[in-house]
Amino acid sequence: MRFLKGTTKGCDILRVFQEGLLTFKVPITKVCNITTDGAPNMTGKNSGFLGLFNQNYPGNNVVFLHCVIHQDALCKFALNMKPVLDAVVKLENTIRSRGLTHRQFRDFLQSVQSEYSDVLYYTKVRWLSAGCVFERVWQLKDDIVSFFHDKQCSAKCEMLEDTERLSDFAFFTDLLCHMNNLNVKMQGKKSIYRQYLGTSQNF
Repeated sequence: MRFLKGTTKGCDILRVFQEGLLTFKVPITKVCNITTDGAPNMTGKNSGFLGLFNQNYPGNNVVFLHCVIHQDALCKFALNMKPVLDAVVKLENTIRSRGLTHRQFRDFLQSVQSEYSDVLYYTKVRWLSAGCVFERVWQLKDDIVSFFHDKQCSAKCEMLEDTERLSDFAFFTDLLCHMNNLNVKMQGKKSIYRQYLGTSQNF
C-alpha cells in the first residue's frame, strides 16, 4: 500500500499507482480490475485517474468498479427499506423517548430474564447502525409484544404481529447484519481486504 501526500488529483494518483507497479514489479498486463470510491479525481474521463489511465494504457482490458463499501451503502436506496426502517425506528422511539415507558420496559425485560436489557438507538449519520437496531428489536420482538399487550397498547407493536411486514423485517435484519459483518471484516490490519491485497501482489 502507498500513501498520497499533498494533492490528490488524478495525475497524483496515477503517479503513485505507477510507482507501486515498479515497486512490486507488476506488469500492467496483470492488472485486471481497479476499484474506486467514485470520486471525480478517480473516475473523471479527462483529468481523473480513470481517464489518465486509459490515455497512458490504451487498449487495456481493466475493469473499473465501485468499492464494496459504497455498493452496500447504495443498497439502502435500491431496496426501498424505508417503510420497514420507519416502522422499527418509530417502535424504538416509542419505547425510549418516554422516560416512564422506557423504565417500565427495562424493568419488564429484567423480570422476564431477557438476554438484553434495552433496545438500541438508531443513528442516521451511520446508516449501518440500522443493522444493530434491527437485530436487537428482532431478538426482543416477543418481549416487546408482551410488554405492549400488558400495557393494553397493542397498536404500537402491530408491525411485529403482521406476517407480511414481519417477513420484510426479517429479510432486512439478515441483510443488514451481513453488511455489518462485512464492514467489520474489511477494517484493521488483518482485514480480508488487506489479505486480498497481499495475495494480489503475488503475480
